[in-house]
Amino acid sequence: MKGLMVMAALAASVASAGPLPLWEEGTMPGAATTRAERTDAHGGVWDVSVPTLEFLPAPNPEGKPLPTVLVVPGGGYQMVSYANEGKGPAAWLNARGVNAAILKYRVPGDRPAALRDALRALELLRQNAAAWHVDAKRLGMMGFSAGAHLTASVLAKPDHGLSCAMLIYPAYLSKDGAALAPEVVPYDPSVPTFLTQCADDRAYVLSSLAYAGHLLKAGRPVDYHLYATGGHGFSFHPAAGRPYAQWLAELEAWLKAQGMR
Repeated sequence: MKGLMVMAALAASVASAGPLPLWEEGTMPGAATTRAERTDAHGGVWDVSVPTLEFLPAPNPEGKPLPTVLVVPGGGYQMVSYANEGKGPAAWLNARGVNAAILKYRVPGDRPAALRDALRALELLRQNAAAWHVDAKRLGMMGFSAGAHLTASVLAKPDHGLSCAMLIYPAYLSKDGAALAPEVVPYDPSVPTFLTQCADDRAYVLSSLAYAGHLLKAGRPVDYHLYATGGHGFSFHPAAGRPYAQWLAELEAWLKAQGMR
């Protein structure tokens, strides 16, 4: 009964309450840092012990179910780049008729806890689909850097319920060269996947190559955009005139092809 009351409160308050705790008090699995949470000058959040979900609905005067994307910022599992890789992408999605939900997961350094938080966020989106006007059959996940690794970790689990995934300059996906790390091998490689990265993202470019290669070997289509220059962390602010700046147009076309807008 208490759990149902919590869900009802979430549904009633989501439009105005801002970020909402993922877990009912006393139910959060795993550990969390004891250090006080802080936000830096760039909108990055450090020392997250209370993971949250911020639901940002797209304009919807008809109140119909809309495609929805869970946005997962990066930060090397040390912090959450909430403003740059959360708020910015959410606003872009909203402007295109897509609901966005930003995940703030536990950091630093606890990947199992972050994965539990991501799966919990998807569970909440599905449970509140009617109240939040979420089309549960058009549910995507967009991750940046470490957030892309977290997205791939979700895709490695059964029953994730995702209809598509977007891995933006992913990190930590490769092992021993261009081989895919075992913890991110997709459970269902048929999930439509969008990948983008720059070749001069030297530390992590093998991540996208490994993931795309795995999908291609499985005989699954993947929309993969590799640009020569652009580095890491360009988010939704690509430099005008640079070749990689076209990635947003490519993403928009891909979302339309998936029925996500």
